[in-house]
Amino acid sequence: MRRFVVLLTVALVVSLVADAAPRAALGNHGGREIGSLFRCDRPVTPPRCTSVGDGLTHRVAFDPSLTDGLAASLRQSMEEAYDEPTKLTMVVQSTVTEETDAIAYSDDYGENGAAGWVYCPADAPQGVNPSGDRWCRHQEIHFNLNPRYAVFFADDGSRDHVTCHELGHTLGLRHWGNPPETDGPEVAATCMNANTPNGPTHLHQFDIDHINAYDYRRLPLPASAAGPHGQPRLLPWRGVVASTEMEPLPATLGEMVASADAVVRGRIVAVVPGRVFGSRNDRPLHYASATLEVEAILAGALAPAHRSRLTLEIPLFDGPASITDLPAWGESVFVLRNKGTSAREAGQPRATVAAESAYYRLLTFTSLVVDDHGVALAANDPGPLAALSGRPFDEVVTAIRDAGR
Repeated sequence: MRRFVVLLTVALVVSLVADAAPRAALGNHGGREIGSLFRCDRPVTPPRCTSVGDGLTHRVAFDPSLTDGLAASLRQSMEEAYDEPTKLTMVVQSTVTEETDAIAYSDDYGENGAAGWVYCPADAPQGVNPSGDRWCRHQEIHFNLNPRYAVFFADDGSRDHVTCHELGHTLGLRHWGNPPETDGPEVAATCMNANTPNGPTHLHQFDIDHINAYDYRRLPLPASAAGPHGQPRLLPWRGVVASTEMEPLPATLGEMVASADAVVRGRIVAVVPGRVFGSRNDRPLHYASATLEVEAILAGALAPAHRSRLTLEIPLFDGPASITDLPAWGESVFVLRNKGTSAREAGQPRATVAAESAYYRLLTFTSLVVDDHGVALAANDPGPLAALSGRPFDEVVTAIRDAGR
């Protein structure tokens, strides 16, 4: 690849700030193991987080704002740094499609402390894969053309490095080398080094090995949850999506019930447009407000005002119009968290803590079991509810109630 040496006159953030402590590396390799990092709704500027792809084909759309130089470097990085040495197939797209994994932009974003960053918008298709990492499509790659960061785009070599670097974040690669220190060489020959506008333009073999060993896939819906045309008839979310807070998935049914504020048996009786978060320019996240009629509390507790009816918020990742795609739920068991301060977070018994919010959410986006003509239907989630699917619904209700005792 093209490479020129550029004098680094000031240390600038290329994308993510120094990562948290590394997870166990693959085998005896150095480098940083692949994974998602940081919540994407942190109050940081610019907004940024690392996610993984959802398959071995990685499609990157080039927005018209991308400069010719960055487009050439990004295309070359996709081919030479990723497509050739790894098991991935990299595809350049001129337009955004539903399957697009990342969209590359360039603009003068001001002196915001970053020459480039990657972000998963709240309304992007996203979920959690079998490895427990957040996958995201329509990730945004931003290159900041503000004069303050001109050194990062001064020549072909610098552009090759920064495009290789940001592309790595869309696959779950994280910073390593110097900084931060790792089990690998002090300064590794990898474009995933931070703060190096004239840095390496290829991946280290450690990075390649991590990519080739990683399980890039989404969790499919069970066949029983699909309608006559293969479309999900149960879940409104694409794929299987874990908690809105990116919490660890409970390993057992008892742990899931214990981590909820309440587990209720009931049904959705009405769905209307709900709250909206973010401005129009920030791609706001719309919610549907579903009225949940409570038939029985199986575990935990509800505030007195919510014991017969409560409001369950459902994120509409495909925009406000997708409220019409929400299913007509029948009787179900819902594992709930109040959107205020939960009893568990407050360190008090659940029964003694009144809900601080009028809104509830599912513990994870698939934390419900539906009565499908007397048979329990749950999503093919890595959590404990999947094992209940196919059993008699009343038997499942009893099992969940017993798990909370």
